[in-house]
Amino acid sequence: MKRIIPLFVILLFVGLGNLNAQNLEKPRSGNEIRLKDYTVTVAQGEEIDLQMWVVKAKKYNLVVEEPKASGKEGIHFTFEKKTEVEDPLTYDMKVKVDASTPVGDYLCILKVPGKGRSAITGSTIKIKVVQND
Repeated sequence: MKRIIPLFVILLFVGLGNLNAQNLEKPRSGNEIRLKDYTVTVAQGEEIDLQMWVVKAKKYNLVVEEPKASGKEGIHFTFEKKTEVEDPLTYDMKVKVDASTPVGDYLCILKVPGKGRSAITGSTIKIKVVQND
């Protein structure tokens, strides 16, 4: 019984670590954008920090442009490349919501332009704008 308890604690710790880990598994084909959270909550007038990864399926070099985001006016994205390593490309992403942006749920599309083998499937992030208290 004394051996089972430490084993259980170790398995519980490993299991919880996997729940919080980012899925950076390579796609079967193409290149994809991955996020830890695809739904985030931001208060009016606030800014949050997130990370975005570009995961590639093949061994080809990625030739990509700067990431872009489109969505509701009043929601702003900034991207900063965190690593030069391509597998995966990592970006620090900031999401800022203007104080005048109405409360609600907004879908924004994230893109990292690339051509040919560097084409990347876009991704959608849901921004929940809440009232700033």
